Amino acid sequence: MQVFYTSPWVPPEWIKAHGLEPRGIWGAGEPKPLPLTAGSCSFAEAAVRLAETNPDAAFVFSTHCDQLRRGFDAAVAGPAPARLFLFNLPATWQTPVAERIFASELDRLGRFLVGLGGRPPTAEALGETMSRYRLARTRLLGAAAHLPARQYCQALAQFHWDGTVNLPESRAVPEPAGKSDAIPLAVVGGPLPPWQGQVLDAIENAGGRVVLNATEAGERSLGAAVSPEQAPVAAGSLPELVRLQARSCLDHCVDVFQRPNTRLYAWLGERLAVRKARGIVLWHFVGCDLWSAEAQSLREAFGLPLLVLNASEAAGDGPRQVGRIQAFLESLR
Repeated sequence: MQVFYTSPWVPPEWIKAHGLEPRGIWGAGEPKPLPLTAGSCSFAEAAVRLAETNPDAAFVFSTHCDQLRRGFDAAVAGPAPARLFLFNLPATWQTPVAERIFASELDRLGRFLVGLGGRPPTAEALGETMSRYRLARTRLLGAAAHLPARQYCQALAQFHWDGTVNLPESRAVPEPAGKSDAIPLAVVGGPLPPWQGQVLDAIENAGGRVVLNATEAGERSLGAAVSPEQAPVAAGSLPELVRLQARSCLDHCVDVFQRPNTRLYAWLGERLAVRKARGIVLWHFVGCDLWSAEAQSLREAFGLPLLVLNASEAAGDGPRQVGRIQAFLESLR
């Protein structure tokens, strides 16, 4: 059975270890156009529509996003609430209480997956699955600095879809013709699925180069998992392994919903400096109050020009959006 998850902070290896197939919703393909409710997020509505049209799949919504949480409420009122799950992500990460909450949610999710026909994982199977996902994330992190933006976005979506990594054999990617003087930019914000990846093309066509994809399922989602030497696989060590999984997820979750969200700014600050970004594109969906509220804080924290792009157009490459990107890059020359 396929189990769609709507947050990168819900560990797919936990689903995989139960014998089911985790599917990151970012790789599900372009949804059909939806008549949007005022103030609602098209991404959240697409998740609800996907749940409605895939009766043989399960869906894990998350509390990291108010729109998705409301989407869960709408979906659970439908004909098949038994295959829907709401994962409660703690907004804090520093305390033992947060770790216990996350571990208890993993346990609750595990019981849900078993109820769907999954099998309880052994410590050895869980440890091996976590190690495979860790290696995949490590490979993708290593490719972040050299892969073209659209290709990297697609590789990330593929990983979130089925856990595989497809990268060019050679690490050396030649500079595209005429791009040697391209302006390095960071794209920060909410979900940027491949079906809206035209915005990355628009940036490059206007003379920019995306050196940091810090959208929801981008490089931010590849925090290191538990390393093999940390992951006990001896019989009887499953509770400790679950605790390590919870601690690892909390330690490497970098998102705007966290309180305080200082770790997001520390993570961004380090990479913006290393990648020598000269500007920030803030990408968010209508109705996302969290990312909307960060625009001024991002400007003040990093002292970089910032362009706010509203992901309201399904194709992500409307004339108005392209024009704003072109004007923004022209101002940086």
